[in-house]
Amino acid sequence: MKTKWKMLTLAAMLSATTTSASAADNGSGGAYDEDAYFAGSSNYAESLYDDKASTDKIGSARSVESLPAVYDDSYVADLNQAAMGVQDQAYETEYFDQEVEPVAYVGDEASYHSPGVGSGVPARTASHGTGYQTQSRASRMVRRPTQRTVLSSAQAWMTAEALLWFPEVRSTPPLVTTNATAGNDPTLDPAIVPNSVVAFGGNDAFGGDLQAGFRLDGGFMLSEDFGIGGRFWFLGEGEDTYANQGDGTTGSIGVPFFDTDPAVAAENSVRVAFNNGNPLVTDFIGSVNSRLTLDVYGAEGYGKLRLLEGKGYRSDFIGGFSHFGIDERFTQTVTAFESLDATLDPAIDNQFSFVDDLEAENRFYGGQIGFLTEVGHGAWKLSALTKVHLGDMEQTLINRGSRTFDAAGVTAPVTAPTPGGILTVGVNDETNNEFTFAPEVNLKMAYQMRPHVSFSVGYSFIMWNDVLMVGDNINRNVNFGALVPDGGGNYDNVVRPFDTGLKTDSFFVHGLDLGAVIEF
Repeated sequence: MKTKWKMLTLAAMLSATTTSASAADNGSGGAYDEDAYFAGSSNYAESLYDDKASTDKIGSARSVESLPAVYDDSYVADLNQAAMGVQDQAYETEYFDQEVEPVAYVGDEASYHSPGVGSGVPARTASHGTGYQTQSRASRMVRRPTQRTVLSSAQAWMTAEALLWFPEVRSTPPLVTTNATAGNDPTLDPAIVPNSVVAFGGNDAFGGDLQAGFRLDGGFMLSEDFGIGGRFWFLGEGEDTYANQGDGTTGSIGVPFFDTDPAVAAENSVRVAFNNGNPLVTDFIGSVNSRLTLDVYGAEGYGKLRLLEGKGYRSDFIGGFSHFGIDERFTQTVTAFESLDATLDPAIDNQFSFVDDLEAENRFYGGQIGFLTEVGHGAWKLSALTKVHLGDMEQTLINRGSRTFDAAGVTAPVTAPTPGGILTVGVNDETNNEFTFAPEVNLKMAYQMRPHVSFSVGYSFIMWNDVLMVGDNINRNVNFGALVPDGGGNYDNVVRPFDTGLKTDSFFVHGLDLGAVIEF
């Protein structure tokens, strides 16, 4: 009852004050003074809302700005009752005496948090007015969820990418030469024979062309901070080929080498196709087929540990195991018929055959450390993966070469296949182990097309500092008598100096990545 009498008293004071203000505003004896009205508004508010008997012993006026913030349900209800007319007091008294059930809002129980992004939007206070419109809108904290981004935490992920990569340009010694002038040997030394050109092999002859591949990356989170994953990628076999044949009447074809015979010690060539129009000089009709291939792949197992995370960014430490394979292989077959008469009939000619097969295998086993940083805004995400692989590179050079000679008119060869071709030393394997490091960079921009699915475009670069390649280990030094037998089918002893150790160099691949990311 005390509260009800208090409300009646406040309503009466409000009615009297309103009447006085109206009279002062509309009466004939007083003019409206806006400045004076608002200048006294602080006292007006003081007298209306303060209980001087209980809360203000001094009774000094306070400004509206110093009034207590309206956050209490009962306080708001009291103000609303005081603002209404006396005719509605009975109804409002009954209404506000009832016990009102609290209303639950989404976000009231706990602060909002966007996983993987950081804290959500700061809490805001709901606005409210006066009169009936505010009776059921007690002051409370309202929180809005922020827009989810592609950085939202995922329990698992799977990425599939098409690789459009370019391997480093590679070199080899000259492997096949031609001379457009009939009757000229396809020898490289212009001082001996002019107009010879390299048809296959040479400096920067291989690589630099698009080599497509595929990459898969997937894993799952064991906790909010730590996850494990695996990655496998490969490039489709890169291939360079050359094939040619002829009888020498339109130009010469040959395989160049450096003749180590002390009596020669100069550039020379094995004739594949040759004809100078002189019946006293032996002619050749034959063919050559050359092929150089490159295969590269990688397999990794890794863990990632969250280091930093905030609104719109995350940084993880990466560590794990790495395995790479880099294989380059050179094969070349040469068949040449030595003409014994002007008809160039292979059925009655001596036949020479050479096979060169040289393969460089590289197997890397080691660890990796690095960082993965992601920055997101809305549906866009930019990620940067930088790491280095450290470990052992097992290098093996495999020589598989042979040569045969079939005498004219003899179905069985006079000599059995002899180890060693023109550019290879025979059946021989050499193995070496080197400590190798391989820096890697992946930059990627992704756009979330639909929930849990994003499409990305990126750039990748990886380089190994110590790789065994075929071109660096081809031995083109051999004496002519060891390649071509004499009239009796006898070969000279091989004079082929061997290089000490395997020759290695750095090697890299780089290019574009086009892919899709699925998170779930």
